[in-house]
Amino acid sequence: MIPLYIIKIVAPLVTGIITLIAGFIELRLNPKNWLNRWFFSFFFSTSLAHLVYSLYHIGIFSPVEISISAVITQIFFNFIPISLVMTVFVLEKFSKGAMSPKYLGTLLVIFVLMCLGYFFNPPVTNPEDYANHIINTETQRTWFVIVNVARMVLFGYALVKYAMMMKKTEDEAKQRIRWFFLGILIIIIGLIFNLLGGILDSGEVEIIALILFNIGAIVIVKGFLI
Repeated sequence: MIPLYIIKIVAPLVTGIITLIAGFIELRLNPKNWLNRWFFSFFFSTSLAHLVYSLYHIGIFSPVEISISAVITQIFFNFIPISLVMTVFVLEKFSKGAMSPKYLGTLLVIFVLMCLGYFFNPPVTNPEDYANHIINTETQRTWFVIVNVARMVLFGYALVKYAMMMKKTEDEAKQRIRWFFLGILIIIIGLIFNLLGGILDSGEVEIIALILFNIGAIVIVKGFLI
């Protein structure tokens, strides 16, 4: 197994474990607060997306099982930016406003639309790579681009909002938001690499994107440790 492929298994596994722990720590701080709940949702979705991704790349599953696992992974990846934007809404509109149909309802509709294409055109396993015990899935190109752009827009919105909050806060809160900002920025750069990797059919570029996703998630976790 080539070193780059090992990264596709190990890096998401480590990130999945770290974000899972961070999620439960965040929820335990104040389980009744919607801000804590949505940050838990962010970390939990991040964790499951990376853990399932790591699991189906081990190469012990059939092509059909891999395809199903890839769909599940993408659904969790789609919910990550949704959860992050909801934290912005809770901070700006407070819980009552954020949980209204105008805000939560709109994001849930966007989430469903982002996931629909994976049911009609699920990722498929590359048969040649599979024969060599390497798992590479391929997604319908147009849908791949649409979903990645949608994720970038959502993360970009959160990035701008947290940048605005950073200017209005001081001391520990400002330092924490600075880490959030940096983590989100790294994830957006990762999405750009992921989009380029898919368009260019470059596994190496996609692995760079994966590494950036992992770094971005861990940087955000760092913000919670302050």
